[in-house]
Amino acid sequence: MYSVRVKDQRMHFSASHFLKSEGEIENLHGHNYELKVKIYGPLNEDGMVYDFRKAKAKAIKICEMLDHKVLLPAESKTIKMTKSEGFLEVRVGDKRYVFPEEDCVIIPKQATTAELLAQHIHEHLDFPEDFKVKVCVSENAGSTGCYKS
Repeated sequence: MYSVRVKDQRMHFSASHFLKSEGEIENLHGHNYELKVKIYGPLNEDGMVYDFRKAKAKAIKICEMLDHKVLLPAESKTIKMTKSEGFLEVRVGDKRYVFPEEDCVIIPKQATTAELLAQHIHEHLDFPEDFKVKVCVSENAGSTGCYKS
């Protein structure tokens, strides 16, 4: 099986989030996330798995949607959100945040970990079903989470 890997300086986004894990609630903080995508599949009639430009364009579009946003998990059992008059009120433990709704992206996952962000992005890349796709999201050079179909 053949593969292509795409990485581009435009395949990044800056966003903030917080996690609740092992009983601890992180402070709201941000990362300069980097995205890498690897596509596995057969060669087409032009001798390529997938056009690099098209793959990058898909990834860049998703990065642009996440850039400069607060990432919030829709399916968390401990982070509660309510919408009112264009704002999101977020409660976790003793903390309460209020964000303009337009500044947030609600991720349909239980947390906004790098692994689950990779899965979320994977679900929105829309490659042909007969391809295997691996998406990796790095919070920094030493912390990367991946999801592969």
